[in-house]
Amino acid sequence: MADRLARLGPYGWFLLHDVHWPGRPLARLEHVLVGPGGVVVVSAKNWSGGVDVVDGALRQNGHDRFPAVETALAQAAAVAAVLPAPRRRLVRSLICLTAQPDLQGTTASGIEVRGIDCFAAAVTDLPDVLDAPSALLLYAELGQLLTRPQVPGSGAVQNPAYRPAAGPPNTARPAAPRPTTARPARRHPAQIRSVQPRYVYGREQRPGTVLRVVGRSLVAGLVSAALLAPPLWLLWELLPK
Repeated sequence: MADRLARLGPYGWFLLHDVHWPGRPLARLEHVLVGPGGVVVVSAKNWSGGVDVVDGALRQNGHDRFPAVETALAQAAAVAAVLPAPRRRLVRSLICLTAQPDLQGTTASGIEVRGIDCFAAAVTDLPDVLDAPSALLLYAELGQLLTRPQVPGSGAVQNPAYRPAAGPPNTARPAAPRPTTARPARRHPAQIRSVQPRYVYGREQRPGTVLRVVGRSLVAGLVSAALLAPPLWLLWELLPK
């Protein structure tokens, strides 16, 4: 396949091999051609058996291979998305079959399917939409966009063509100071323990409260005894001997 693609050089076509698939960090594009006919994203397939395009559908051994067509469409859309709007219409996809050299067909979605022997002619027969300087400039632009390291993302997929703008040195703005909130002075652990309430029998008691409670109980007992002593003595005297 690389040998067949190299034959397009004299016709003004430039080649990119094994580059990033924009928007998919783990996926690759096999071949991207840039030349007078625009941009062609090539997907090479080595399918065995009977392959043909019937009623706009790509089939292998009677089975519809529409996922391969969808992939080709997605590849062209991803490459077009990284280009300026006027250039996006110049991108197309082409499926090349290496085991069916003479196959020619076009799917209902507009994806051209060519055998490897018909592939070069399909590319060179494309109508000219770029002159030589424009093709070279577009090739250089795509070469940078599709070969940059993918930008790591968190949750959402990022465009690998994105690169943060790097400003001149020592021009970064200082970070805005964060508002500070006054915090109370830290107390010594002994001070904290001295004011912390104690829980005795389910009631909140502070230090010294227990002694006061005991003293009050003793006083209340003495007062009660003094008040009850005369009635108890009188009752004792009235009881029969």
